[in-house]
Amino acid sequence: MSPVTACLLALLTVGFLVVEHNAQRIQEVEADVMAVEEAERGTSVSDKITQLTQDMETCVDNEDRDCFMAFFDDNIRIMREHQPVQIGKTEARKHTKWILHDFDATLEIKEITPSTDGSIVVERLELTMQFPNGTFIFNGKLLFVWKKVINDYKVYIDISNDN
Repeated sequence: MSPVTACLLALLTVGFLVVEHNAQRIQEVEADVMAVEEAERGTSVSDKITQLTQDMETCVDNEDRDCFMAFFDDNIRIMREHQPVQIGKTEARKHTKWILHDFDATLEIKEITPSTDGSIVVERLELTMQFPNGTFIFNGKLLFVWKKVINDYKVYIDISNDN
């Protein structure tokens, strides 16, 4: 092999190593950026769901059924213990008369888990509701599956059961 050919091969080898190193570094930087974006998106989605849940609580505190129903997707699925699945806002509304009664409620968010792209969010909660005389109406667990609708979220699945 001639010295010129050997030099060219050496330069090409070094060039490939530099390109390979740079490509690997770019992938690492892109992975870091994606991780930060996912973390930020998760935080902002969690904050958004927390705010929506607090707004729903305000509707209940004000005994405002229409306000409460506005948080539901048109095709909501409501799954109550020992009850058939109710599909759609019309069916769901039939079972929200409890909002019109005077009671104390304590709602505690236990976990908010957004999907990678933020289009679906699972929220796990604990809820107690009782009349002013201390009689419990409900003491149990809730699971909301929020679905992104345009730039907002609506409850698509509402599951609850008593403790």
